[in-house]
Amino acid sequence: MNLNKIIRNASYLFVGNIGIRLITAASTIFLARFLGPKDFGIYAIASAIAIVAGYFGDLGLTETFIREVNRKESNVPVLLGSYIKIRILLAIVTVLFTYVFIRIFYNEASLLYAITWIVFPIIIGNTFQGTTLAYFQSREQMAMSSILVFFQGMLSALTIFIAIYLKWSFSFFVPIYGCSFLFAGLCSFLLLLNYTTIRKGWDKGLFNQLVAFTINGIIIMLLPQIGPIVLEKVASLSTVGYFSTAYKIPSVLYQIPGVIATAFYPGLFTLGNNKERVNHRNLSKVELKLMSFVGIGISLPFILFPDFWISHLLGGQWGKASTVLAIVSYMVVLQSINYPLADYLTTKGQQFKRMTVMAFGGIVGILGYTILGRYYGLMGAAMVPILIESTLMIGFCCFVYKSISFVYNSVKFNVLSFLICIFLAKCLPTKFPLASMMIVCLSYLFIVLLLDKTLFNKGKIIIQKKLRLSHN
Repeated sequence: MNLNKIIRNASYLFVGNIGIRLITAASTIFLARFLGPKDFGIYAIASAIAIVAGYFGDLGLTETFIREVNRKESNVPVLLGSYIKIRILLAIVTVLFTYVFIRIFYNEASLLYAITWIVFPIIIGNTFQGTTLAYFQSREQMAMSSILVFFQGMLSALTIFIAIYLKWSFSFFVPIYGCSFLFAGLCSFLLLLNYTTIRKGWDKGLFNQLVAFTINGIIIMLLPQIGPIVLEKVASLSTVGYFSTAYKIPSVLYQIPGVIATAFYPGLFTLGNNKERVNHRNLSKVELKLMSFVGIGISLPFILFPDFWISHLLGGQWGKASTVLAIVSYMVVLQSINYPLADYLTTKGQQFKRMTVMAFGGIVGILGYTILGRYYGLMGAAMVPILIESTLMIGFCCFVYKSISFVYNSVKFNVLSFLICIFLAKCLPTKFPLASMMIVCLSYLFIVLLLDKTLFNKGKIIIQKKLRLSHN
């Protein structure tokens, strides 16, 4: 497997996905300031339901599609045609079931209005855009994927910024925001139709282990969304707003190491399909090392300096979210270790093992938000993501071959550097948070490279190649 190709694809994804996610995160934070805790709580609930419902238009088909495309004997045009037909059918069924669901469970007029105008356009828009993204990702054309994600993200972020600038009412903003996803999805699908050939036929390979991928995907999608959905039933809308706002920052942060996972995914599937077990394990180690390195590094400023971020991004009225931000930012550290472990199982054809662990984690999440959210409020809810990720880590380690040595040898230098930097931050003055953050982050980078000679040498080789290419 060409590691340079993976790094190049990760770079494309980083520029497109991460850049636009930072913009959308900023727009969401400004929207929170504009709406206030209660209205933003309504927006968060509607967005969570939209993401949950939107997944049922996929049900794990994207995973099996990418897997089948990377088989040597695959017929891509027929696979794509089968994939599109199934996704359109699933979208229709999802819209009908979602309509019935929201009419049964939601009665408050403002909440029902927001859910209706956000959920249905996102379901349809994500169906078309998801189909296009799946094709380009399966062909490892990450530059095209990044362009499409950038376009959709900019459109929704621009809608938010215009709404704030023109001081739109919440009822006027919601339908325009929802329709921005529909427009982006249709544009993406038109690009796909002009880019590749779609043939008639039926490829049953898409259904191989689909149930496991479906259940696993549902749980992955639900875990970030069950917080607002469950908390709305056991706590106030303001609590939902505080939690959702603090949770938004680490959920965006995680997309950065998540880009690395996306770049590794086709390569790991290829090695897994070909039964190249040694190469598969070695590539998984590289993924785990890089993801944990990045995940820990980006979470440090938010773990150590949450008051600075909340006060400057949201203002004084959101002060309650500071401690929540510090706690849930540890989630990024744990996720950057868990995701490569999960990918290790999936790309070796052991999806049912991953599904079992994820199902248990989902149960822990629902019970955690219900019990801790009800009795301990905001702080109780903040502990649930950490509880979920800890449960997942234990579960994955039970199934990965020689997991202790696998994880230890991959993350030991990153974790040690993380602990050193936490101690260092306690010794720095609190009057200059920006300077302290820079010192901590640079120290983390320096310590990891000093301890991890392998990572240092690989980075040195990549930089040297880039310099030679620039001179030529």
